[in-house]
Amino acid sequence: MAIEEDIGKAVSLVDSFLKVKDGVRERVIREVRGIIRESGSIIVKIHSGDLSTAALKLEALRNSVRSLTSFLSSHPELLYSNLLYGALSEYVEAELLYSIVTSGRVLTHEELGVHPVPYLQGLLDLVGEIKRRILDILKGGNIAEAWNLFKVAEAIYESAKNLSYPEALIPGVRRKIDVSRSIVESLRSFLTDMQLRIELIRKLSTLQTR
Repeated sequence: MAIEEDIGKAVSLVDSFLKVKDGVRERVIREVRGIIRESGSIIVKIHSGDLSTAALKLEALRNSVRSLTSFLSSHPELLYSNLLYGALSEYVEAELLYSIVTSGRVLTHEELGVHPVPYLQGLLDLVGEIKRRILDILKGGNIAEAWNLFKVAEAIYESAKNLSYPEALIPGVRRKIDVSRSIVESLRSFLTDMQLRIELIRKLSTLQTR
């Protein structure tokens, strides 16, 4: 019976360990949903021009992210999981968009206090939000500002495109690089066409006033 008792004890210890981890995982799932939701809300506020509200919400979100990552420091299997990475990439996207709009800077992963992988994921996803902002800017006819933002999107793609690491090391990044390339190429064509149209309209206006 001794060996049966040993096995039962061993499995019981594993069960106790897993119950703790499962409880932690449930907490992470709840908090991750909140981080993703708030990140999206902040991005909407930035695009709408409500930067003061975005700043307040971003400060609260920073505290939530720091609290969660600190709590998970003793649970590395969740700290370095895709579950958390997905939420952190959304947070990074919100932080970087706010930083670009308010100070013209792209913060590093060290400045944001996040792991390099979700930082890279969020940085590449930012290209899509830059496109959205460029389209909003063009509604006001500011082609010069649109080109300046395009250069940011282009720099993100150009800087990341040669990162040749296995999918296991940078999950989802290669696909995001491909998506960012497509966005940058389409934006370049679109802005070039807009520039030519604007110049043509100006020339026609000049001819009509003569």
